[in-house]
Amino acid sequence: MQPSKQRWRVRRLAIGAALLAVVPFAMTSEASAQTTRPAASSTDTRPSATPAAGPEKAAFSAAAANGRPESGKDPSAGPQFKKVSGVWEADRSTVTLRNNVTDPDGDKANLTFDVWTVDANGKAKDRVKLTDENQYGMLVSDMVPSGKTAEVNVDYGRLHPGWTYVFRTSAYDGSLYETDWSPWATFHVRSHAVDIKLPEPDKNAPGVDLAKYQDPQVARRNMPDPAPAPSALKKNTLPAPLGKGCTQIAHDKIKCLVVGKPGELTKSQQSAVKQRLRASDGDLFDWCDNLNTGKDYIKRTEACLKRATPLHAYFYSKLPNGEIIQVGDAMFASEIQLKLDPQSTTFQQRWWMVPVYFKDFEGKQSEWGPLTLKPEFTCTPQCTTSAPTWSAPPTWSTTGVDMHNTYATFTHTATGLDTSDVYSVQLVWKWDATTPGDITGWDGDLGTSVPDLNIRCDKTVANTQPGCVFSAYKPTWVMNFKKFAPAVAHAWLIQSKLPNHPGSQAADKPLLFLPADGGSSGRKPTKNRDVICPKVKVDGQSKGWAVAKGNPDTTLLPDFAANDTRSCDEFAYASTYNSGGMPTANGGLNPVTSGDACVQTYATRVTQGEWHFYDDTRQAPPTWKEVCGRSSMSNWINTQSMQPFPSTFSQPNRLLDKDPYWMAFPEFAGCDAGKATVTCTPKP
Repeated sequence: MQPSKQRWRVRRLAIGAALLAVVPFAMTSEASAQTTRPAASSTDTRPSATPAAGPEKAAFSAAAANGRPESGKDPSAGPQFKKVSGVWEADRSTVTLRNNVTDPDGDKANLTFDVWTVDANGKAKDRVKLTDENQYGMLVSDMVPSGKTAEVNVDYGRLHPGWTYVFRTSAYDGSLYETDWSPWATFHVRSHAVDIKLPEPDKNAPGVDLAKYQDPQVARRNMPDPAPAPSALKKNTLPAPLGKGCTQIAHDKIKCLVVGKPGELTKSQQSAVKQRLRASDGDLFDWCDNLNTGKDYIKRTEACLKRATPLHAYFYSKLPNGEIIQVGDAMFASEIQLKLDPQSTTFQQRWWMVPVYFKDFEGKQSEWGPLTLKPEFTCTPQCTTSAPTWSAPPTWSTTGVDMHNTYATFTHTATGLDTSDVYSVQLVWKWDATTPGDITGWDGDLGTSVPDLNIRCDKTVANTQPGCVFSAYKPTWVMNFKKFAPAVAHAWLIQSKLPNHPGSQAADKPLLFLPADGGSSGRKPTKNRDVICPKVKVDGQSKGWAVAKGNPDTTLLPDFAANDTRSCDEFAYASTYNSGGMPTANGGLNPVTSGDACVQTYATRVTQGEWHFYDDTRQAPPTWKEVCGRSSMSNWINTQSMQPFPSTFSQPNRLLDKDPYWMAFPEFAGCDAGKATVTCTPKP
């Protein structure tokens, strides 16, 4: 039968008394123990050979009087404290190491944690220095009650993402160490979930030519229904009811002006029209010619209307017996160009007319030629329109010999801003045609600008004169990659990877502009930034989030800015309704209560000429279900990357409250964000 605990303690005390009789008293003092213990051999693997927790106080008497503490047999690492194939998988590089500790006398004890790299066989290779607080570089836990778990947190930078390590522990109760180490435990630190290789910032890189990224956008407008082709007419009927493109000029003459079907021209006719337009001098801009016919297109201040192709002028005679016969047919290819001025409420409109053919069915050309076209273009409700000026006479002989091009130019001025800060101008397009001897006029309908071709003029955009734009057009913002690659990489990552895809044209998720005064939301962008990038109290002082908590490996650029510091970059921008800091009550699309809920990243220089944009491994990896991004980067990069935005983008495009716009990343065209780990080397 084993002795009781009391009998065992009495026995230990007796042994201790006997030892004291033969050991000099001075050896029992802490100072003597420190000075007389021989230096530990480099091959000494006992825990007491590396006393990171402190020296043993009495090698003999304490051993007799107190039982030595012991580590648990299953050390663990985390978060999330889960094993895969026998290895603890840590989801961050700030690893927490744990083990149980017991003391036979119930004393409190701590644990010393000893971490090593591994060789190819997974065996301990080199000891890792985890702290500078003791010469051994080992972390020591706080004292915990016997039977409880002791733990330490490894500081950022001590362990490498993607590496595998082993560790062990030894217990210490303030007097004695256990005689051996715990079993080894293996753990793996997660790799980076984001690794985007970037070039060195070029402070002198030229600005971005934003114009080349503004692709034409198909626009809608009200158009009359196409008239039926003459070949489909029945005897003694008109091509359309009177009043819908047709007018009975006299008791025996009927004339119709109608819009044909888009794409009605043959391929050879379309080719001929394009060549004649290209050969003409007088385009208001240079991107219209190569676009497909049958559609209307806009940019922010330009429009190319090709849906008016073709136009027909039909001529009919009514015989005494009531039979209606077709006398002539004229077909024109038509194109309208509009050029707005973002710094003025006056704009130009140009109507091109290219004859395709003239046909004479009954040998009665004299009854309907020559033909003169008259545009009747107006704007409404408060605007003025000048009389057209022609590049060549708008009259044709109808014999098919005269096939010259011509265009009419109108000048319009919106006058509604006299009574309003923001004003919409609607365009109305009609046309008239006359032949000699006409008794009354007859009109053709080309439609109106509703809904996408209406023109918005305003006098509210700061630092600008009143001006006009096609507000239905969504302009595209492109950042300067050569100068500010980390800021561009951040925005690309968040747009491409997160489910809300802020600013993505492919996902049809535009950014919605929030002006500095808050617009209709009543919330200024600075309030949104305060949510994602708050001020933090450090030693009683208020500091920016990035300075206080941003990744310490963030690279600064003191050569670019003498006082450069870490800065918090948020995406989507604070000046958008897409910002994570914008509450739902104010119209926010992706609200969060803290920037901690965003994807966390930082930018660092690995070597001169090579930067990397990483996720911050101090936290768990992104779930890619987040709705915002927060990144630590150079303040010069962060602030200067958006410095051109007002002067080169928001003001020229006259962005107003809630105006949508796209954001594009041409350098990242070859990058794939679809994988769980985002690795990429963009091409400048």
